[in-house]
Amino acid sequence: MDLKSGEFSCVRCKAYLFNEDDVVYCPVCGAPHHRECYNALGHCALEELHGTENEYSREKIEKQKQQTEEKKQEPKRDTSFYGGMGAFSEFDFLGGVPADHDFGDGVTADEAKNFVAANTHRYIPKFAVLNPKNRISWNWMAFLFPSGWMFSRKMYKGGIITALLTIAANCLSYPLSLKLYNLGFNTGGYLTENIRGITDMLPQIGVAVIFLALAGTIFDLGIRIVSALFGDYIYKNHTISCIKKIKAESDDQLADYRKKGGTNLLLFFLGTVIVQYGYAFVTLFLR
Repeated sequence: MDLKSGEFSCVRCKAYLFNEDDVVYCPVCGAPHHRECYNALGHCALEELHGTENEYSREKIEKQKQQTEEKKQEPKRDTSFYGGMGAFSEFDFLGGVPADHDFGDGVTADEAKNFVAANTHRYIPKFAVLNPKNRISWNWMAFLFPSGWMFSRKMYKGGIITALLTIAANCLSYPLSLKLYNLGFNTGGYLTENIRGITDMLPQIGVAVIFLALAGTIFDLGIRIVSALFGDYIYKNHTISCIKKIKAESDDQLADYRKKGGTNLLLFFLGTVIVQYGYAFVTLFLR
């Protein structure tokens, strides 16, 4: 046997064997040993395996090595949404979550990844820990742009509800803005000057107007906090619901994942504009 490449090891000490080594082969199974190792035992180191299905076989070992080498040379195939993206295909889009992790109703992490598409390394780990008993996380985008974020993630119903609530909250502050305008208050200058000016005008503004403005600010902040705390959980449920429907009805699941999932930057700006100009439009009827 040619041992120049060191492909085989002494079955007792596990050291590689070479041609210059004094090698002894088991007369029963052919397992190679250093002569010293064999003599120290007085028999084959694998004697207890003789006659069993695990008995040493050089042919079996060579076949296993060949299969391992062939597997290493096989090109890796990725049939997911991210297949063929070069260096990005090696990025962990699942954020450490196993691809077959079940989020509920048979929807796996890999399917959710293909649906979410953007920023999956953040959302997939969130989905893995969120459940009916643990619905809270924190989403800065949902806090800063509640309706814009929901629209961008194609949660249209939630985006519309959030936009209407935000517009209503802003409208509560409108009487204060109108009162200050009618009193000729100038919002320019330093913040301390503005606060001092408003304080001086309190008797003319009225407690009710101040209370409404304060309620509007608290209402708006509440909308943002609720969206931030429960946004990821709502998005998880939206993702599971859409994937279930796609799996049941679609002939091309990946195409529908792209169509109904992912993000839409135009919808993000649309949601933000609706809140901004929706408030301005409503106030036209309040004057």
